[in-house]
Amino acid sequence: MKKALNAFIAAFAMLAAFSLHAADVANGKGTVNKINNDTGSLNISHEAIPALKWPAMTMDIKVADRKILSEAKPGQVISFGLTKDPKVGYVISHIEAVK
Repeated sequence: MKKALNAFIAAFAMLAAFSLHAADVANGKGTVNKINNDTGSLNISHEAIPALKWPAMTMDIKVADRKILSEAKPGQVISFGLTKDPKVGYVISHIEAVK
């Protein structure tokens, strides 16, 4: 019985950790204006992002992985995920072209 309880507690803890991680991602949609390889960022005009209480605006956002820069094209409409980096604030964790 004790092993079953411990297994349940471990499974619940893993689920809670996954839920917290999933909640740490905010999603946005916008248009890529410029790709800056020097700073590792995209300049994006994005819609409001309610999860972060951000209004619609144009801003430079650093990417979590520089590979993302090669996936983006100026003028492209994208959906993107933002995660919080402890050093630089929110960074783009992934992008996907909107068709």
